Amino acid sequence: MSLPNKMTQHPWHGPSPDWDGHTVMGVVEIPKGERCKFEMHKDSGLLILDRVLSTTFEYPINYGFIPGTIEDDGDPLDILILSSFSLPSLCLVRCRVLGMLQMEDRGKLDRKILSVADTDVTNAHIQSLDDLPRTFFSELRHFFEQYTILENKKVIIRDFRDKAEASGVIENCIRDYKLSFS
Repeated sequence: MSLPNKMTQHPWHGPSPDWDGHTVMGVVEIPKGERCKFEMHKDSGLLILDRVLSTTFEYPINYGFIPGTIEDDGDPLDILILSSFSLPSLCLVRCRVLGMLQMEDRGKLDRKILSVADTDVTNAHIQSLDDLPRTFFSELRHFFEQYTILENKKVIIRDFRDKAEASGVIENCIRDYKLSFS
């Protein structure tokens, strides 16, 4: 018996993004309600504790990445996954794309795909950003603007973008991944 190929076991390089124009696979790094910020260790695929948030904030949404994608910063494309419950770290989730949050983190563009867990029947009615309450956007904006403030880091929320623009970003990040890792 031989060991499986290392690349197939890695959460960034193993699973397909399986993008079909409406849904994409996401990998959870940080469950909703968590105060620990985990990041994928690029070499091993394990999660590493980046830091514990220095505020009393908790992540208001499941936070992760889309496998088989790469952003300009060399990391996979971020995805925020709305669901009724917190999802465990390294859980693979089929996500229905709703739109995108654009922000600046320490002066650099930082895009996060907004999605909903496609098999969460509680949220089956959410098909676009228009189906979300305004308080959702306010809470997300407040969290990302404030969660690093005690670390003297500045995050600026630019705006929320629609599904069409998010789709273009996903497609570009899949293409760039193939160019980088082929």
